[in-house]
Amino acid sequence: MKLISVEKSRQLKQMTIKQLTGCQTNAFNSSGEPIKIYTPDGMANYNALWTRDFAYMVEYANDILDTKSIYDGVNYLIEGVRTSDGWAPDRVDAQKNAVYSAGSPQSPCGRENLDNGPFLVIASYFLVKRMNHDNAVDFLNKNALTLYKTLNCLPRDENGLIFNDDTNPHSPYGFTDCIKKTGSLCMESLLFWRGAKLLADMLETYGLSEEISKKCREYQASVEKIFFKIFWNEKEGIFYAATGKCRQADVWASCYISEIGFPVDYLIKERIANWLKSNYDGIVQYGQIRHTAPDEYWEECLVNIPQGEYQNGAYWATASGWFIKALEPFFPDLAYKTLNDVIDYFIKYNIYECINGEYQKLENYVVSATNVYSLTMGTKL
Repeated sequence: MKLISVEKSRQLKQMTIKQLTGCQTNAFNSSGEPIKIYTPDGMANYNALWTRDFAYMVEYANDILDTKSIYDGVNYLIEGVRTSDGWAPDRVDAQKNAVYSAGSPQSPCGRENLDNGPFLVIASYFLVKRMNHDNAVDFLNKNALTLYKTLNCLPRDENGLIFNDDTNPHSPYGFTDCIKKTGSLCMESLLFWRGAKLLADMLETYGLSEEISKKCREYQASVEKIFFKIFWNEKEGIFYAATGKCRQADVWASCYISEIGFPVDYLIKERIANWLKSNYDGIVQYGQIRHTAPDEYWEECLVNIPQGEYQNGAYWATASGWFIKALEPFFPDLAYKTLNDVIDYFIKYNIYECINGEYQKLENYVVSATNVYSLTMGTKL
């Protein structure tokens, strides 16, 4: 379905290529060979290979990145997996220093991020899709157990959902890594579900590691069984972010459900779309999406974030693609408007990490471009 003009599609692709080119920095792999790693922005603000940002680049700009770049990045991150417990890195810098929590190593923002492992699996999945049979089998034989450990080490509640202890919390999903979401967590459980599903999919495709695949399917089933009961807000028609602190509407997670094909009823997707439409003016700005309901801010943060800024009320293009896909089956005109608005903003003002009126944080932020570009990925421009 045609969402935007051919000319605007071409501009978006060129902007995405520019971001992916401008964010690269030099590093060396374990053999001492020079490689390029992809940082989150073109300003050297986040000067390392971030696991989740790279996973988004690999998934949403897969037709732009070459296989070697993806392979180098995935292996660079796998080498940073902590052998003592299997925890995947939040990021690895150009000197091969792995960091597992958000914030500076000297002053981390909570314990290890709860999404590191799932995003490493996601990046690996899209790498394997690019490989021929023999290379894929070789990669999985070498790394399947490590990838499994990055999922298995994550804290889970009695139902198999990702759990965050209020007294000693982890930093949660990286785009809310400053937010103190506690109890059972929505977005983080969706990412865990997806990581388990994709690892099992890879192993079953190549007939490998039946034991690991079986455990991953069990993880997947446990999340599916209880997710709706725990997180659905029947009155409002939206999913909660958490069961403890920050038991608030999670706009991003509610959109991401449709993006990843998580099994929820069509009527639930329709109710979510109705909520998005009804609250549109309060959750969308220039086609970019805030995390929470209109005029609502997170109950508690791990670090101080002023209301209306960054993860506490600003608007992000990272989630624009998911939002548009959640809206489009039910309100296509509004979905098309959202897509055109975000691209027009990119063209006129540049691509930022997040915005709110005159507030613009960190220009040349890569996944703002790639995650919107995904809506036109593969189009012959």
